[in-house]
Amino acid sequence: MLLRYLSITVVYIIIGKYYFTLCFRQWSSSRNIVIHSLPTQRAHTLPNTIPDVAPNRIGIGYDIHRLVGPDEGGKPFKLGGVLVENPNIFVLGHSDGDAILHAVADAILGAVGRGDIGEHFSDLDSFHEDMDSRMILDFALQEASKLGYHPSNVDINIILQHPRLGCELKNRIRATLAELLGTGVCVNVKAKTNEGLDALGRGDAVACHAIILLKLK
Repeated sequence: MLLRYLSITVVYIIIGKYYFTLCFRQWSSSRNIVIHSLPTQRAHTLPNTIPDVAPNRIGIGYDIHRLVGPDEGGKPFKLGGVLVENPNIFVLGHSDGDAILHAVADAILGAVGRGDIGEHFSDLDSFHEDMDSRMILDFALQEASKLGYHPSNVDINIILQHPRLGCELKNRIRATLAELLGTGVCVNVKAKTNEGLDALGRGDAVACHAIILLKLK
């Protein structure tokens, strides 16, 4: 009699374990839980919703250069490939000191994970001295193109106390950038002062912030 009761108990335990396992598997499957305790259980994982190649990439860039007078060893003052004609303002820089082109190039490199312009065009290398910043921008564009990306939209903030950048000069900068970046690129250029604060506000420097959107070709 005792043996019979023990046999029935074992059967109930086995049946209970089976139903518990079945119910737990169904519950965990509905919640994408990975089960490791059962060697024969297949793992339930969340689907990978991140594409191998992102359709869009965003980068930000920043650059600042010191401004000096005519007798302090400066270079012609350029912004976005456009000469800012002022006989009293020159720029210091290892290359030609174009803050806009440097910021945009940095934004592009950042968007595709290729570091910054300092890594590729060190100011400790005399080879890059007086380099035309359009070459730096072109390098960044080539790096993006290798991964199949091209610029779609770029928005720029120029921080410059004086001279004030009027609509005519901003439009020239916008047109030049659009030509350098390629067809179909939306370019916006905004000019700000620093309200007389710090080196930018004193007119001792020019700075530029840029944000760029890259899309797959």
